[in-house]
Amino acid sequence: MKNLLSLKPYLLRYKKNLIAGFVYIILTNLFAVIGPTYIGRAIDTMNKHFELRDVLLDAGLYFLYALLSGFFLFLVRQNIIVASRHIEFDLKNDYYNHLQKLPRKFYNTTSTGELISRGTNDLNAIREFLGPGIMYSLNTFFRLFFALIAMVALSPKLTFFALLPAPLLSYSVYKIGSSMQKRSKSIQESYAAITNLVQENLSGIRVVKSFTREPFEIKRFETLNKEYFRKNLSLGKLQALFFAFLTSLTAVSLLPVVWVGGLSVIEGKMTVGGIAQFIVYVSMLSWPIISIGWVTSIIQRAASAQIRLNEIFNIKPDTTVQDDGIASTESFHGAVSFRNVQFHYPGHENNLILKNITLDIAAGSKVAIVGATGSGKTTLVNLIPRLYEPVEGSVVIDNRSITSLSLKTLRELIGFVPQVNFLFSDTIENNINWGSRDNDADEVIEASRIAMLYDDVEEFPDGFQTMLGEKGINLSGGQKQRACIARAIAWKPRILVLDDALSAVDTDTEARLFDALLQKLPDTTIILISHRISTVKNCDRIIVLKDGTIAESGTHEELLQQQHIYAELYNQQLLEEEILSIS
Repeated sequence: MKNLLSLKPYLLRYKKNLIAGFVYIILTNLFAVIGPTYIGRAIDTMNKHFELRDVLLDAGLYFLYALLSGFFLFLVRQNIIVASRHIEFDLKNDYYNHLQKLPRKFYNTTSTGELISRGTNDLNAIREFLGPGIMYSLNTFFRLFFALIAMVALSPKLTFFALLPAPLLSYSVYKIGSSMQKRSKSIQESYAAITNLVQENLSGIRVVKSFTREPFEIKRFETLNKEYFRKNLSLGKLQALFFAFLTSLTAVSLLPVVWVGGLSVIEGKMTVGGIAQFIVYVSMLSWPIISIGWVTSIIQRAASAQIRLNEIFNIKPDTTVQDDGIASTESFHGAVSFRNVQFHYPGHENNLILKNITLDIAAGSKVAIVGATGSGKTTLVNLIPRLYEPVEGSVVIDNRSITSLSLKTLRELIGFVPQVNFLFSDTIENNINWGSRDNDADEVIEASRIAMLYDDVEEFPDGFQTMLGEKGINLSGGQKQRACIARAIAWKPRILVLDDALSAVDTDTEARLFDALLQKLPDTTIILISHRISTVKNCDRIIVLKDGTIAESGTHEELLQQQHIYAELYNQQLLEEEILSIS
């Protein structure tokens, strides 16, 4: 139960409903236990000379108390079950909000299917605990409490015999409950594996079909599904055994009651009506005793699910300044400085990706970063929006350390187009407008013109209202890149970072796009990562990275004169172009 204590704030939020439900549970069971007294009275009445109206009166009173018990049980459900739905709603919102704030490194190591499983299957298990689990736990307790009081009042001796199986019951609940929790946790982990496999296969279905790997993927799913089935069957068998055992204990407890009670009637110590009433109470205990197994199962599943959810909630969000006092980003100009920056990935302290990088980028300048694969280009620009944190040194924007800015302020300054493009399953207009703060249709058109996308979109039958498939599948690679660039331009950033964002665009379109960026965004600081010299040669400055250090820096002409790394890249690409033109 200690794992479920983290739900306390949510329970307190709906304490009025839960307190009302608590009161109604007491009334439900109080009336349920009072009712059988009239059964005993009616039987005793019929054992002597009686009038029918006396029996009917007792029967009517029993029916009235049963009706009141049912009415308050309805109110119990209206309060506790409804409160559990509200808590489920709050938990889902908090879970999703927390996921939005987690750092990028978390998503580098956690699968989407795993997160979906925790937000659906695990949350549903917790909701069952908060609703039926709490309701039946309290109901079981008070049903036992009131019934035992009534049983002791009738006959302490019979109550003793009726409760003989209780120690065995307690031990069984403890032992089997622990086993249920382990099996429930294993089942939830298997379900997460299945969810992840399905999510990946549906997202990558085109790759699966291209390599005709359908039978292989079907086999993988079947293997995971069999494991999930086996674990569920194992838990089901344990639960069935537990419920059967509890039912048997209830039945066995009636044997000494009937035997000893019969002797008491013969001896004149109890009436037939009293025995009948006592047997009704013992029968009333059968469902609470059986429900102990069911409630135990719910609690163990919820405890396992809460452990998995807490693993996510305990991960700290991105480091941020909550309030930096900056109401608007208009006062920023977009100058970027790297001061003695060093970086390595967590757990790889001996493998520095960036080594003592010191670099000043003037506001409004156009700077290109080139270098071989693995030289640290993408890592360097990822430090600007704090997707990663430098292990030493600092990154500064307009003489302000980015650590002094809230993530909201910092990232509002930056338009970032990563290597991997992502588009939503929505219209082209909404995808571009997603980056606009004003939701202005004219801005969408202007951004698409700058990104050289406008003419392509106009050729589509539905134009900007064209619906995109998953991840923009119905666009070409170059169109997807330009759509992402248009989205970043619509953001009106002070700093625009293009991380190899033109790799799928032909040379002519690339040149026209970069010219448009220079003309339309003269005051925007543009940091461009590219492998094409034709793209970067018109930049104000070109930075050449090698093994995490700045090997060269200067304009296109200056670097060619140095006859070193940049000049070799330039000559190599010229040679490739000549070979292609000949062929």
